[in-house]
Amino acid sequence: MVERQNIIDRLDQLGYVASETDYQQIDFELNKIIKYVINNFTRTPEIPEILDYRIIDRVCADFLYYKKNSGELKGFNYDVVIKSIKEGDTQIQYAVGQGEDTPENRFDAFVKHLERGFDKWCSPHRRLQW
Repeated sequence: MVERQNIIDRLDQLGYVASETDYQQIDFELNKIIKYVINNFTRTPEIPEILDYRIIDRVCADFLYYKKNSGELKGFNYDVVIKSIKEGDTQIQYAVGQGEDTPENRFDAFVKHLERGFDKWCSPHRRLQW
């Protein structure tokens, strides 16, 4: 059974330190995913233990995506940094990401990676509803 602490530990591994103010949102995301798996997708009375890690990653993905879109995700800089400055013989050219390789796009790809395969992992545990 997945618990809040499992998600907090995984978020810590991913570089986000959850605080007490995050607990309500984490619980919401966890309950949403569990109800989705039980009620809408697998229709099983219990979630198989093998899905625990996929559920944890999916909850983390939804949580981080929510934090990013609500502007509450601290520690990630999505601004484009100086592209090019040339003055005399001194040239400064930072570009931490250009075009498709911006920090925000890398973050979005990372969140999609956490979500990847969730339904595929749940599919073998589906039951038909009569």
